[in-house]
Amino acid sequence: MALIEQWRPETHIFHFPIGEATITLQDVEVLYGLPVNGHPVALPPGLREYTGDYYLDMLQRLTGFRPADERALSGATCLQLTFIQQHLEAMHDDMTHDTPDLYIDRYTRLLLLLMFGEVLFLNTSENLISLRFIHHLERLDGLH
Repeated sequence: MALIEQWRPETHIFHFPIGEATITLQDVEVLYGLPVNGHPVALPPGLREYTGDYYLDMLQRLTGFRPADERALSGATCLQLTFIQQHLEAMHDDMTHDTPDLYIDRYTRLLLLLMFGEVLFLNTSENLISLRFIHHLERLDGLH
């Protein structure tokens, strides 16, 4: 709370009795352990033309999940998190040491999407995730 009181949004600087301070990328790296070098996180250029069906098709391709209820989508790009939570709970019961990697990958992608909506990219409703973030789940195939 002390830092919030010292923040000046118009200048993006903290004002302390001893002087001014700002947060740098190096501060982010040291304080949060987030890498600041490497490939940037960016959305694809043709994003504005994508429809709700396109996102749902991509969701199904990457996670094996496509909500049957039409009310799952809010607008063209937002999905209600409760549908993802319910699907993950159903999948969780079937996970064992013998579960094929494909199902583990799908489960992991859904779990990450849920984390995007509940932790990283909250919105005011606290129950929606923009399916625009699903593009970042596609790049997981190249990771070890």
